[in-house]
Amino acid sequence: MSAPDALPASPDDRDPGGPGTSDQQPPPRVRRPRPQALGAGAAVLAALAVGHVVVTAFPVDERVQAPFVRTATVGEPVELRYARLTAGRPTGSTVLDGDDGTLLATPGVWLTVPLTIEALGQPRALGFAELRGGDGRTYTVFTSGRSAFLPGTTQPGVPRYATLRVEVPPQAVPGARLRVGLELKDQRRDDVAEIDLGLTQADAEAWAAESTPVVAHAPSDAPPEDS
Repeated sequence: MSAPDALPASPDDRDPGGPGTSDQQPPPRVRRPRPQALGAGAAVLAALAVGHVVVTAFPVDERVQAPFVRTATVGEPVELRYARLTAGRPTGSTVLDGDDGTLLATPGVWLTVPLTIEALGQPRALGFAELRGGDGRTYTVFTSGRSAFLPGTTQPGVPRYATLRVEVPPQAVPGARLRVGLELKDQRRDDVAEIDLGLTQADAEAWAAESTPVVAHAPSDAPPEDS
């Protein structure tokens, strides 16, 4: 019998170095980014950088949460969302008469500010007060204790008279500003009065040497008697 015809070599049987070798595939083509894509990417990076600068330079959260400060001076009514507030002339001494039979002395100065409160819309009980001293410090005024502001509830149409008292060092008196608001613990996004008390270095020196008691009248719906 004659020898069978040779079968054609399969691709796997070919010479490894030949043109049909499967290991030698053409290199994959790398797509280069188009100029438009490069420009868009650069624009995105630039926008992100600018946004970071804006957020860093202008803290949006703090501005949104900040109170609405309404400025005024002594004797000038300040209109708030919930009340109309007027501060009278401040007085001071080293001795305080709490209008309850007790006298309190201080090595600093007792500063008192008479306030007239007129509620708007519904009964209000103002609970926040602080003194921003001319020495750059803030002196909290609580609803009890030595430094106190507790006017009680003010009815619409009936003015409420109260005296704020705060114990401070003499250097805090010149340039002091009083802040008053509705909520004791939270003044965010609400009206707050800031009153320039018009105090000077001469006031601080005179009060630091004064021993005649200054009276902090109890809150009332009737104007306090002249002292």
